[in-house]
Amino acid sequence: MVNINVSSKTTFSSSPKSHFEEVQKVRQIWMWVLLSIAFAGLVLMGAHQIIFKKAFGENLLTLSSISFVAILLGLFTILIYKAHLETRIDEHGIHHRFFPLQLKFQTIRWDEVEEVYIREYDAISEYGGWGIKFGNGGKAYTVKGKYGLQLELSDERKILIGTQKPIELECLIMHLLYDYEVL
Repeated sequence: MVNINVSSKTTFSSSPKSHFEEVQKVRQIWMWVLLSIAFAGLVLMGAHQIIFKKAFGENLLTLSSISFVAILLGLFTILIYKAHLETRIDEHGIHHRFFPLQLKFQTIRWDEVEEVYIREYDAISEYGGWGIKFGNGGKAYTVKGKYGLQLELSDERKILIGTQKPIELECLIMHLLYDYEVL
C-alpha cells in the first residue's frame, strides 16, 4: 500500500499511460442461482394454480398476482444484469458511476483529494455488503472483490471505489502524481 499526499504535487504527466478505465459487472453466481430459484418457484406456483384451481378453490395467490410478481422479478433481474461500476481516472481526477443508479459520472478532482491509496477491505464487515454503501469508513462503491481505491478528501469525506485491478491502478497513481514509472 502506498499513501500519496496529493497536495504536494501540482503537475501531472500526460503520457499515453496516464489514464485508467475499468468496468465491473455484477455477475456473482450466487445471485443468479437465487434469482433462478425464485423464477422456478413462480413457475411451479403458476402451474399449480392452473392445474389444481378447481380442486382447491380460490387461493390467496391468483394467477394474475403470480404473473405480476414474475414481471417484477424479471425487471429486477434486468436491472441487476445491467448494473455495473465504471471507473475512469485521468489527469483531471477520478470519475465513477454505479449504473443504473447513477446515470452521470461523479467526478472527484485531484485538488479535492488529500490522500489516495489502494487498500484491502471487507465489504460485509466495513460497509454491510457490496453496492453503494455507507459505513464507518465513509462511502463505498463496490461490486465484488476485496481491493479498492481509498480517497480521503479535503472536506474530510472518505470514499472507497472497488477495483479488480489494484496493481495497475497503483502504478497509474504513482505515474500521475509523481511521474514515477513502474516497470
